[in-house]
Amino acid sequence: FFQYSTNGGVFQILEVVCVQKRYSDLPYSAFSPWSEIAVTCPGCGGAGTVRLERERGTAVFRCPACGLKRETAPGDRFAQVTGQCAATGRRFRVFVPREKLWGPKQRVKCPFCGEWVAGEAAAPKKTGSLVLEEGRRAEDPYFHYPLYFQGDFRGKRVWALNRQHLDYLIEYLSAELRAVPADYYRRYGTMRTQADHLPAFMKAAKNRKSLVKLLRKLQEK
Repeated sequence: FFQYSTNGGVFQILEVVCVQKRYSDLPYSAFSPWSEIAVTCPGCGGAGTVRLERERGTAVFRCPACGLKRETAPGDRFAQVTGQCAATGRRFRVFVPREKLWGPKQRVKCPFCGEWVAGEAAAPKKTGSLVLEEGRRAEDPYFHYPLYFQGDFRGKRVWALNRQHLDYLIEYLSAELRAVPADYYRRYGTMRTQADHLPAFMKAAKNRKSLVKLLRKLQEK
């Protein structure tokens, strides 16, 4: 906007530019159970990490503070479903409980865009499969250890998978303008973004300031 003023009888026009904080959202699959997950170590209570080593088919927990290390695989309770998403063109592998398996063909959600895809079901190898779940219970999907970055917001659980995810939440919620890049659909084959993972209470304008305050406190851990 423009502001008019006089200085010693000389008429001046002062231009003041208001710049709003703008944030371009990240891809829908930027953070997932395939990311490195920060968890609370069951041995010392410090910050440990859980990482899915897909080549070996195992999940590994490590704590740099006390040196504790553990590995796990899901066993035979789960069936492996492989497929290729028509929307993204990407191949994927997910695991479903055997009791929910209806036959050699199984409809599952693509982990990259969330669309339903018909996949091929097969029994998993004992050491080659892991259950890929969401972290909605504020724990990792492999060992079920509590997520390291979590807190309570008016009776609702708020969490981040790792420090990068935590930084994203702060940047996204503190922005005044949130946008999707113009070429987003061409690049990713979907208009779903990382923000589509967020519950409605986190997106509500009345909660953002308080949520950012809570998340910044988690950054200090």
